[in-house]
Amino acid sequence: MASETELLRLALLAYEAAMSPELWGGFLKRYMELVSADGAMLQVHDLAAHASVILSAFGITSPLKKSYNEYFSKLNLWRERGGSLYVAGRVNLDHEQCTRSELERSEFYNDCLKRFGIAYSMGAVLAREGESAPTITSLRGPGKRAFEETERKIAHFLSPHLSRAWTIAKHLDTIEAGESALDSLPVGAVFVASNGNILYCNRTAGEILRSNDGISVRHGMLSPSNRRTEVQFRKLIASALPGCEAPGSAAIAIPRPSLRRDYQVAVAPLTGRLRPFAGMTRPEVLVLINDPEPRQASGMQALMHLYKLTRKETALAAKLSEGKTLKDAAGELSITYETARTHLRRIFSKTGTARQSEFLLLIARLPVAGDGNGRG
Repeated sequence: MASETELLRLALLAYEAAMSPELWGGFLKRYMELVSADGAMLQVHDLAAHASVILSAFGITSPLKKSYNEYFSKLNLWRERGGSLYVAGRVNLDHEQCTRSELERSEFYNDCLKRFGIAYSMGAVLAREGESAPTITSLRGPGKRAFEETERKIAHFLSPHLSRAWTIAKHLDTIEAGESALDSLPVGAVFVASNGNILYCNRTAGEILRSNDGISVRHGMLSPSNRRTEVQFRKLIASALPGCEAPGSAAIAIPRPSLRRDYQVAVAPLTGRLRPFAGMTRPEVLVLINDPEPRQASGMQALMHLYKLTRKETALAAKLSEGKTLKDAAGELSITYETARTHLRRIFSKTGTARQSEFLLLIARLPVAGDGNGRG
């Protein structure tokens, strides 16, 4: 039996893996060694869909992972017969989920487990989320004995830590998804603390603030360049804070030294507790910054991020959006017409369009697409 110090070190590694998924392999390697397994994997069982997927593994060959994810997980008798045992915090031994005699008569055993040298399993259930059950599964080959109480005690000791690590990982996934959604907005979004400091801004807001055209960051705070506007803006921020008698939303136009159209800025209070900021300085005010000027460069950047276009494909898309023919666009980009046609076919495939006119219509619908000439 491993010492408590060793187990706590392994628990710490699970927390680190929750924050950096590439570390799951290192955790599984050490876990596998402590329970004397031949392989270990983090998988998620979908009990309703009768399927499972391996997210990370150590000691598991690529052919096994591929064939299991694509086919054999649907035949997993341990999951199918022991579905009721997938309870958060429980550690299941294989014979508790399915009898040995039934297992050895199955396609799952003869075409998958036997083929890849697997005879026994032990699964630590991290959570039960509806019909989804994330599990750390350790495996042993036929040359070894089945997992017993000694190994189950190790898994039981780690179980609460593994459950918390999984919760952290899911929480961070949610935050990342939220940031991705915010970054896709054509409007700048800035979260501001009660002291006026910026806590977070999305991609569009970052572009606007870096341009330093009417509003920028000074001493960690949003700062309009026009002195009179700055005084008004500070009053709006103050009026949106919870300490006011009736915090509310308001809007202001912020002029730009470039003489382009004013930014349209809305300030609103944030009500309720935002979970991602629990235990930290939390935002109290949301500032939305809209740039009424058409910005083709940003539109092309959005296109590139949304549809995973390469820089060369994006450059061609920009030329086509200006009304250039494919031949003229190829000439201006110093590529052959055939190369341009190849790029265009890939653009069609990635954007789900079939014709140039359909693709141009897609560009026209992008929130920040336009002629890019910077004139009001």
